[in-house]
Amino acid sequence: MKIAVLGTGFGAYHVELWTKITDAAQIIVWGRQEKKLKELQEKFHVEITGTMEKIWSDDEIELVDICLPNHLHKETAIKALHAGKNVLIETPLAESLEDATAILETADRCGKRAFVDLFLRFEYAYQYLYHIVRENSYGQLKELQVKRETPPWWGNLDTKHIGINLMIHDIDFVVRLMGEPERISVNGTEVREQQSLVTACLAYKDALAFVRGASAMPGTFPFSVGYEAVFESAVIRYYEDGYSDGQMKTALELFCNEKKEEIPLLQSDCYEAVLKHVFQCLQSGQTSCLDVKEAFLTLKTVLNMNQKLEL
Repeated sequence: MKIAVLGTGFGAYHVELWTKITDAAQIIVWGRQEKKLKELQEKFHVEITGTMEKIWSDDEIELVDICLPNHLHKETAIKALHAGKNVLIETPLAESLEDATAILETADRCGKRAFVDLFLRFEYAYQYLYHIVRENSYGQLKELQVKRETPPWWGNLDTKHIGINLMIHDIDFVVRLMGEPERISVNGTEVREQQSLVTACLAYKDALAFVRGASAMPGTFPFSVGYEAVFESAVIRYYEDGYSDGQMKTALELFCNEKKEEIPLLQSDCYEAVLKHVFQCLQSGQTSCLDVKEAFLTLKTVLNMNQKLEL
């Protein structure tokens, strides 16, 4: 299989991961910065190009991995699909439901597949909770609190941007676990320029989910993610704190009336797992949890949250 990676920012990491998948031996990278392209060529022995048309006209390319700014997702994905390529799109799928619908409909018309990098679905701690809910191990899930807190490391994450650029994976986790919410209420505040705090409440018939996004933490604060899930007969808590000096503190814990148990965290790279999954789906034709239709529902929920926040 020949794969094209568009972008030399986060795309560079995708290139590294694709080179680990031995059957994906043919990789071509498109970018605007010649220096970065040559660095990738020298390091990973990949083909490079600064001409997008070379991607569209190459009939050997089966998948286009789009690691470009959000506003280019729709245009690039549609061009790739019309050129007969499958696509993998970095989150978010698009910036509007209209753009997302255009991608979905184009994929259907062209008979090609569109995947979205919903990487949290391949993170062990989140997979663990997903299976606990599906197996009804501890009764009904009554409340879920999910958080993602960070120092100002990731550009503009004010109240207008934090949902789609930081909270979207946690929203996706909630929607996959609990479905589309019946109601959404949101509170947020700007702390400093491009730094904000937002908490969304997603209401269901017999349960609540709270999603917190914070981009105004001090520089010494860790990049902190986690959840607390309250069931009828148990609580599951997960946290991961990653510090700028490389230190990491993490735990996955189960609390019942009769016991407290620490669940071993299996170490894996969720980004690499996503690429392997996409590769296998294209090879075997199997269905995918990264299908564009699932990402559409997540985007719909995030945009609804943003609208509520603006009111």
